[in-house]
Amino acid sequence: MLSLFVALTGCGTSSDSTSTSSTTTEESSSNASSSSNADKSTEKKDEDTEKESETASSRLQATVTRVVDGDTLRATVNGKEEKVRLILVDTPETVHPSKPVQPVGPEASSFTKKMLSNKKIEIEPGVQERDQYGRLLAYIYVDGKMFNKTLIEKGLARVAVFPPNTRYLDEFKALEQKAKVAKLGIWQYENYVTDKGYNDTVVGSTYSSDQSSSQSSEKGSTNTTSSTQNTPEPAKETGSCTIKGNISSSGEKIYHMPGGAYYDRTIAEEMFCSTSEAENHGYRVSQR
Repeated sequence: MLSLFVALTGCGTSSDSTSTSSTTTEESSSNASSSSNADKSTEKKDEDTEKESETASSRLQATVTRVVDGDTLRATVNGKEEKVRLILVDTPETVHPSKPVQPVGPEASSFTKKMLSNKKIEIEPGVQERDQYGRLLAYIYVDGKMFNKTLIEKGLARVAVFPPNTRYLDEFKALEQKAKVAKLGIWQYENYVTDKGYNDTVVGSTYSSDQSSSQSSEKGSTNTTSSTQNTPEPAKETGSCTIKGNISSSGEKIYHMPGGAYYDRTIAEEMFCSTSEAENHGYRVSQR
């Protein structure tokens, strides 16, 4: 009888021991899994920080010498003046030789001038560093913040994708969606933004009347304030500049006047309002 009692007691102890052992193993496995996930998360953060650090250290130091429009500027880089085109953004046109001034274009141009004119900036070149016009393709940083993103955030530009320069595409798309939902800038006009650019025909007189109203309001509020604030864009940003500046394959800067032999066939890299302005930027007049 005693032997049977001991045998039964032994079985119970063995079962309890097995159950406890199993629970302990599961807990250990769970803890190990959590620890592993935490380690992976930490490793990813460390990798991201390292990549950001490497990117920051590889940026070029530059000084903006001229803002051409919302997404194009000139800057001195390593002692040489470069024409820089911002990556992943496209602002409405203001100085295109064959397009009218597009809605929100002047606002984008004005904002870029305000934020970047004569500023020291950092340039992160794209995977493809130059386009067919020889322009430096880049992400621009001012005071540590990427300016390309700021244009998207404020609704002053759409996301324009030209592979292989797509490093920050997901971030840009997320910012664009927020601006679209909030109807900021270019997104206030339905069907204005397209995959290929801007369809200003759907805006028409709406934008013109908005601009006139805005300018009238500005005039009425500047009696006692500086005239440099809230002023309309200067003539060279409103499509009245007709002198085409072109850089030849040999690097020579030549400007073409309306009526010139090569004017119509010339693709302008810059537009100027006067011959003196063109010459001040190193261009000479075309011989024909």
